[in-house]
Amino acid sequence: MGKIFTAIIIEHDPEARAAIRDAYNELGIVEILAETDSLIYGYELVRQNRPDMVFVDLREDQTKSLEIMTRISTYFKEIMVVTSGDQMDMQTIMECMQAGAREFLQRPFTLEALEELVVKHRRSLSVDVGGDTSGRILTVFSNKGGLGKTTIAVNTALALSEITDKPVALVDLNLQLGDITTFLDVIPKQTIVDIAKNIGRVDATYLETSLANFRYDQSNLYILADPLHVEEAEEVTADQINTVLTVLKATFEYVVIDTTTSFDSKTLTALDLADNILLVSMVNLPCIRSSQRVLTLFERLGYDKEKVKLIVNRYVPDEEITIDDVEQTLEHDVFWKIPNNYFSIMTAINRGVPINSLENGKTVYQNFLDFSRQITGLIQGSTKIPTNASSLKAGKKNLFSMFGK
Repeated sequence: MGKIFTAIIIEHDPEARAAIRDAYNELGIVEILAETDSLIYGYELVRQNRPDMVFVDLREDQTKSLEIMTRISTYFKEIMVVTSGDQMDMQTIMECMQAGAREFLQRPFTLEALEELVVKHRRSLSVDVGGDTSGRILTVFSNKGGLGKTTIAVNTALALSEITDKPVALVDLNLQLGDITTFLDVIPKQTIVDIAKNIGRVDATYLETSLANFRYDQSNLYILADPLHVEEAEEVTADQINTVLTVLKATFEYVVIDTTTSFDSKTLTALDLADNILLVSMVNLPCIRSSQRVLTLFERLGYDKEKVKLIVNRYVPDEEITIDDVEQTLEHDVFWKIPNNYFSIMTAINRGVPINSLENGKTVYQNFLDFSRQITGLIQGSTKIPTNASSLKAGKKNLFSMFGK
C-alpha cells in the first residue's frame, strides 16, 4: 500500500464533511486528522497539524473562504488546498487559483472524484518538504558582471544532471537580460512568465508537464527560461518566484538558479531559499572588495557561513594575490577554484554549446564534474574543505590595507 496522506476538512455543511470522511475511510488512502465548520479554527488546525491536504468550502461569504485559502497557501506552501462549491464558474475558479487552490471539486462529491484527486497529485503529496528527501537549491550570485556567473550556473547544472543521472532544473532569474537560452542555443516555448500566470496551478505535476518542453537535448537538464520580452519581467513577482522555486525543490533533485547582479526582491527570494549560495569572484582587488561587501550583507541577512560557498573563477596559479590572501581578507574559505580557460569558454558561448562538447573544453568541464561531486557529497569527507581549495594560513598580508582601511 502507498503512503496514507493526511487531510483536514474545513466545511460548513455537515453532510459534505461526512461525504469526504466516509469516502476516504472506504478508500483507505487519506486519514482525516480533524474537521470543523469554522474557518478560523480550521486555520489553527492546519497550523498545528500541517496536513498534506486541506478541504475548504466556498460558503456564502466567499471572501472569508478565499482569505483562509490565501493564508494557508502563503504560509504552508507544501499543503495542497482543495476547494469546492455548487457553482464553479470561470470567475470563481480564477479567484480560487489566485488564492492558492490547486484543485476544485464539484458538489455533490463522488467516491471516484475524491480518489482521482489523490491519484492525480500522489507524487507532489508524497514529497516531504521538511525532510531530507526534498531537493537542493543552488543560487549562483555575484554583484559584478563579467565574472562567469552564467557559465558556472549552466555547466554546474549540466554536470549535476550527468553525475546524479536525475532531473535537474536550471532557472534563469535574470528576468530582463538572461543568457541561459543563448548559452545553450534553445528557443523556449514557455518561460517563467507563463508559469507565473498560472501560479494557482503550480505543483509538481503541472511543472513536470510544463518543463517537458524545456528538456535540453534528451538530457536530464530542464530549463526554465527568462521572459522573451524585457517588459514582461515586471509581471513576475517575488511571491510567484517563491512558489515556483518551492515546488521545483520538491520536484527536482537539484535546482540551479542564475541571478541578476542586483539585490532586488526577486534575487533576495532566490538567495533566501537557497541551500547553498555559490558566490562567484576572481583574484583581483575590485572583485575581492565586491565579495567583501556581499559577504557583509549576507551576514546581516542572517545567512549561515556554511551556506555561502565562495567560488574563484578563472583561477591562475602563482598570481601576485594568492588564495590565502583572499581567504584572510574575506575571512571566508574558498570552496572551489575553476581554472582559467577563457578561450574555450567563449568558443562554447559563441557556438551555443556546452563546454564539454569542445575537445579543448573537456579539462575545464572535468573541473565542473569534480565540483558537482563535491556539492552532492559523493566525495568522501565532503564536509571538510575540498582539496581544490586552500585553507587559511596565519601570518599572510592583509589586503584590507589595499582597500584604504
